[in-house]
Amino acid sequence: MGGIADEHVEWAIVNRLKAMLDEPPQTTFNVTQTFALFSSVLLWTKNRAWVAGNRGQRGQWEDPADHRAHNVREAMRDRLITDDPWRLSLAAPQIVLVDRADGREIHDRRINADFEAMTAENFFKWLRDALAHGDGRTIKSIHKQSARTGKTLLAGFRVEFNAERGAAQTLTLDLFHDDMRRIGSVLADLFCSSLSGGNHYFEEEAGTARIEEADRVA
Repeated sequence: MGGIADEHVEWAIVNRLKAMLDEPPQTTFNVTQTFALFSSVLLWTKNRAWVAGNRGQRGQWEDPADHRAHNVREAMRDRLITDDPWRLSLAAPQIVLVDRADGREIHDRRINADFEAMTAENFFKWLRDALAHGDGRTIKSIHKQSARTGKTLLAGFRVEFNAERGAAQTLTLDLFHDDMRRIGSVLADLFCSSLSGGNHYFEEEAGTARIEEADRVA
């Protein structure tokens, strides 16, 4: 890699995912694309931040990057997923071309009550497990019919999964487009900032390094 360290490549990958969430590549499949980018950020950063395993205790790691990755988990420990900067929605958004002035009150649109008092640390562990470990159909599309055109529009995704391993209680999460973009971008930014340690020279080196992507293997 011409002297480029592993953590520089790792930083560049997550930073590129964030860039595509912030300024999505042009596509007609914007919700599907956002879900793919959000899921990639979630799986990468959660797995990396949990370098200590589920116990969460910092180890005697030789690689400084492991300590900086673990900082991500510690930063999420005392913050609710519904608070800034995450702001997981507790009410379903009104969607252009779909929702009518039907007179429903805001409490009829309430969603994600299962996560109202959950920390970001516990939320991302639960969601990673739901996406990666779920048996059967734990993810469903949220689709609505346009009141104007009659076409079916993909609005987001519903995730239903056990509260924890072996638990009878099931939690239900509704993820809409804006939430996926915002939460994914914040998570990627937190990870990149932690990995670089706030060192602008690190970020400049990782951001300007010639890390090209091979689309073919000879």
